[in-house]
Amino acid sequence: MKQRSKIFTGGFAAGASGLANAQGVTLVSDGNRVMTIIVFTTLFLLTLGITYLAARRNKSVGDFYTAGGSIPAKWNGLAIAGDYLSAAAFLGVSGLIALYGLDGMAYVVGFFISFIPVLILVAEPCRNLGKYTLGDVLSFRNHFRSTKSAVATSSILVALFYMVPQIVGGAVIIRALIGVPYETSVIAVGVLMLGYVMFGGMRATTSVQILKAGLLIGFCFVLVVLSWIPYGFDIGAFFRALTLNEEIQQHVLSALLPGSAGLSPTEAGQRFLEPGLYLKNPLEQISLSLALVLGTAAMPHILMRFFTVPNARSARSSALYAMFAIGVCHLLIVVIGFSAALNVGPAAVLSLDKGGNLAAPMLAQFLGGGPESFMGNLMLAFVSAVSFATIVAVVAGLTLAAASSLAHDVWVGAIRGGQASESEQATAARVATLAMAVISIVAGMAAKGQNVAQLVGLGYAVAASANLPALLLTLYWRRCSSAGVLAGVIGGTILSIGLVLVSPNMSYPRLQRASAMANVAAIQEKQKNADSGVLVSTPQQRLQWQRELESAQITVRSIDPDARSVVGLRQPLIDLRNPGIISIPVGFLLVLIFSLLRPSSLSSSRWAELAVRRETGLGVAKAIAH
Repeated sequence: MKQRSKIFTGGFAAGASGLANAQGVTLVSDGNRVMTIIVFTTLFLLTLGITYLAARRNKSVGDFYTAGGSIPAKWNGLAIAGDYLSAAAFLGVSGLIALYGLDGMAYVVGFFISFIPVLILVAEPCRNLGKYTLGDVLSFRNHFRSTKSAVATSSILVALFYMVPQIVGGAVIIRALIGVPYETSVIAVGVLMLGYVMFGGMRATTSVQILKAGLLIGFCFVLVVLSWIPYGFDIGAFFRALTLNEEIQQHVLSALLPGSAGLSPTEAGQRFLEPGLYLKNPLEQISLSLALVLGTAAMPHILMRFFTVPNARSARSSALYAMFAIGVCHLLIVVIGFSAALNVGPAAVLSLDKGGNLAAPMLAQFLGGGPESFMGNLMLAFVSAVSFATIVAVVAGLTLAAASSLAHDVWVGAIRGGQASESEQATAARVATLAMAVISIVAGMAAKGQNVAQLVGLGYAVAASANLPALLLTLYWRRCSSAGVLAGVIGGTILSIGLVLVSPNMSYPRLQRASAMANVAAIQEKQKNADSGVLVSTPQQRLQWQRELESAQITVRSIDPDARSVVGLRQPLIDLRNPGIISIPVGFLLVLIFSLLRPSSLSSSRWAELAVRRETGLGVAKAIAH
């Protein structure tokens, strides 16, 4: 246990925090580098074979976009889980739980509950009304070209916001494990994703996502079993050990609840299993929950999955299978997070990554026997390879959704008016895929060294604020009009992006400088107290204080006292990191108000047909030609 802090010698970031920096030292020693490369290569060859087999079955544009609507419900449900179980869920959430205890579970609860509105309100109607994209559903009773253009723009932005952190995370995993330069790693992620989508289409993407979901759930199960073996699978004993662990108690007292003089170590350990250590602002919790729960119902790569099954009943069943797979995986991730806190220690995780994203890999290496053991490094390599596969599979799904919006909605729909030959549609699909791959690679390179965490939340915020109001009111409100849909999509997109730009998510140099100055003063006070004997310290602590002091002083010197954020602000205009509680109601209000002010005879005339087809699926086989 005393050697836990030496489990890793470098650092990488992925998932929730989306940090793009890694230490120069790789996580895998030279002696285990070949084994790690073999594990990665084996998984790559396996997915490449899947892509080749899938490509042989593609005969039409429908096969490319939706696998011809032939995927069985259970496999589509597992593919949805593969789409949804991103690096943020596995690496990010397990790290949050390892650092903050119960509060980290808020994310997995939100991710799971989000499929309830999908199941009840979205899955079946979308399958009955749509063909390939969200734009198909919304243009059913609204102005065809303008609706297609607006929804495509919103969907592409959502996909990019969610895609860039995934690409950054995948690149950093490779960089941190085997020392491949960051730029090369970004290109590797982009090329892999491009191969899956361009040559295999939805069939290949689905197969890779199923494989990835199975591997992720299976490996999470192994980690949970290994974590519980020392306690004889007595769950109560496992959690009692958590509350009695001295490192966790000290972490709560010193890092999470500083100044809690009246809190005993036992009470501090118990607090780790109670809420309030991370999400301390109730309004922030509500806003985050709204974005997570409602944003999923309008994420383009999730909605696209409901067009890949034979009928509406299969779409509904897919959502149920997805909920089951996601729920099982999330329960396992919760245990993994607590096990990392118990076996690795919050301090060790924090020392390498402030976002906590190394918790699961560190736990895997520890449970395998430690940093010097073959099995420990094998498990580290495997969990990292699975994490990488998770990222590439999610990026492939996002790329396909964005490319379908660009090709099917913009080119075929808005520009060509829905009149395009099969070969022209196929060419447009592949050109759009290549374009999205290039854009994502360039964006990934531009994000080097940047904290892109806000992009994940921004993707959910745009989906919930722009796409969802237009979708739900189109489906369920008779008086919804084209003007309302356009106002909701455009206004919701602009508002949610604008609110994030003036939120604490952005970097505010003056605040960073003030924080660094306060840190300098605090460290100097520690040093003064240690010199006078008021504070007992070790030589190692004093050395660490000196390093932190020098780092803080460099930060102070490097920031101009009058520096401003990217939009010219000295400090945030709002305190919310996620603007959902503001932008989502406004998105609905925009659709409502503009629909009432600018009613549409087209929208009204197609309401009866939509209502019947939404519930029965009558006429769905005719595709949407108007």
